[in-house]
Amino acid sequence: MNFLNPLYLLAALAALVPLIIHLLHRQRAKIQVFPSLEFLRRMMRRKTRRFHLKQILLLIIRVLLLLFIALALAHPTITGGRAVRGHLPTTAVIILDDSFSMLRRTGDTHLFNLAKQKTLGLLEYFDRSDEVHVLTGSSPSRNLVENGTRDAERLRGRVDKIFGTNLITDIAAPLKHAVSILNESANPNREIYIISDMQKKGWDTLDEPLAEVEEGAKVMLIDLGDEDANACVKDISFRIPAGSEDMEMEVALERFNTADMQGRVVELFLMGEFLDRTVFSPGEFSRESETFRVPAQESFLWGEVRMATDKLEIDDTRYFALPSRRRVVGVVGDAHYIRTALNPEGGGSFEPLEIEEGAVSRESLSRVDVLIVANVARFSPLEIEAISEYLAGGGSLLIFMGNMVDTGVYNRNLLPRLGRVTLEGPSEAGRSGFYTVERFERGHAVFDKFKSDESPFSDARFYQFMKVKPSGGRVIASFSDGSPAMIEVNDRVMLFASSADMAWNDLVLASQFLPIVHETLLYLSSEARLGRSHTPGDEILIRASGSEGEIILDGPSGAVRHFSETLGETDYYRITSPDDPGIYFLRTERETISVFAVNVDASESDLTKVGFDWVATQLGNFDVTRVAAEDDMGESVSLLRKGRDLTRIFLWAGLVLVVLETLLASNVWRGLRQDQEEDALTHS
Repeated sequence: MNFLNPLYLLAALAALVPLIIHLLHRQRAKIQVFPSLEFLRRMMRRKTRRFHLKQILLLIIRVLLLLFIALALAHPTITGGRAVRGHLPTTAVIILDDSFSMLRRTGDTHLFNLAKQKTLGLLEYFDRSDEVHVLTGSSPSRNLVENGTRDAERLRGRVDKIFGTNLITDIAAPLKHAVSILNESANPNREIYIISDMQKKGWDTLDEPLAEVEEGAKVMLIDLGDEDANACVKDISFRIPAGSEDMEMEVALERFNTADMQGRVVELFLMGEFLDRTVFSPGEFSRESETFRVPAQESFLWGEVRMATDKLEIDDTRYFALPSRRRVVGVVGDAHYIRTALNPEGGGSFEPLEIEEGAVSRESLSRVDVLIVANVARFSPLEIEAISEYLAGGGSLLIFMGNMVDTGVYNRNLLPRLGRVTLEGPSEAGRSGFYTVERFERGHAVFDKFKSDESPFSDARFYQFMKVKPSGGRVIASFSDGSPAMIEVNDRVMLFASSADMAWNDLVLASQFLPIVHETLLYLSSEARLGRSHTPGDEILIRASGSEGEIILDGPSGAVRHFSETLGETDYYRITSPDDPGIYFLRTERETISVFAVNVDASESDLTKVGFDWVATQLGNFDVTRVAAEDDMGESVSLLRKGRDLTRIFLWAGLVLVVLETLLASNVWRGLRQDQEEDALTHS
């Protein structure tokens, strides 16, 4: 046991006072034997023994009472250390959760404001012998005071000026940073404070125990949030049905932590005007999708979907922005004829975006709706991974064969990611020196707009093609020898067995090449997820080729940013860290170049709390305690540094002793008076 105020132990000497008084007042009576009073003498012995027993009990109670009062004043604790104030020099790292789940309402304020109050209150328990760091959950490398501070007032000013963000939390990152800070510290006492709503999603990346801190460290979880019910507009996706001028918008809605929720009104606003509404009534299911019909627009399409607000308002609105008809098509490989078909004489429904061979990446694919691969020899593992993620995210792919294609690399690395299709090698020329496409699936959407008496391929001649074994694909067109000409590998991938240049055919010179390419891309992009939005903090690249005048970015907060130059030789503009959700316009004085949407990451909308036992397991190298929002911060810090405070236990024990002493003393004196009266009567 240790004592925060050990000087008060001197007061324990007062416990000797009752003992001294007892010894000084002890009197021995002279014994006179009277045979006639033997019966009364025996009775007196019994009463005297009871009297002495009560005196001894009173003595013990009074000694313990004074001893307990002295111990309470000394502030006893179970484990070792120093006092909360006047403690060992400490290095402390405070991790402040500033994610958007902390922006939910609690009473008349937001949870993040309560977190700031807790942080400011916590700073009172440090002095100039301590080194204090404050990290934020959304930006783990951001330290409010570089290299820590011993100036509490300065740190209070920094904390007071920060605001909650629209980002998600990754608790693992600041925790790892905190461990590195503590390991570099020379102070003997190390502490970590995590002030958070303890939302489970923020802890998901802590998938393995943290490294140990030399000399040990203690962690306090200051748990502020409840496991509130919440609903959000989770996602918005678009498709263009084949043969339709309008778009279909699918809105994904989701609820969390409630089995019984009343219907919530959901409204669609297009270009600032109300368009439609529905009611989100999920019933026994937590998710629901609503479909809206969106009319085609001449230029950009933008708007928002709003749900009736709840405690967490920021995820009740989701924004969208996309070109109404003009789709960006990325082209890798032989691009001349494809580029001409996509954008004849500067017009058309598609905007080609050339991607160099070997430069396919997540970044380059993030800007395209459909990807065309034409006679590309091979792809690196990183490129194949990027293509796979692109398709999984809603993109589409059209592959043209050619004489440069390495069939072995395709069969081993690329095609197994797409479906059950195998390349068998280039064909030989037929007897007439060429092949034609004689059979096609007339009811397929790619060929739906061609006249019923007209072949989509007319008299195009194919001198060579790639033999393909479509084990799991759908053949929608065949060459004259029965070999597959066009294979729908899946609803997002189409493969054309010949080339997109004049080396293997003359189709690229025929009038049918343009409509075939267009209808194929329209079909693929009708299943694509158009209008993908960004999240706060993303880096966004926007192409603004051919634009004249100064480029300006208008954001939802009303701020305007000017761009003085482009990136490299191509007209790309880098937009870094748009923090606020909403619609952004990249424009000049004459035209709008691009419109894009920024939305919060809906994964943060699930307010399910992480279990303390799981956290304690992941932080197994640390001494972990948890306190609630209503707990006293001073006492909590004391317990963290010292162990369990026994002051109250000793005070309550003293109170019990006072009551016992009162009851017992009154009985003793009453019994003593009775004994004295009986003794006087006997002697008389």
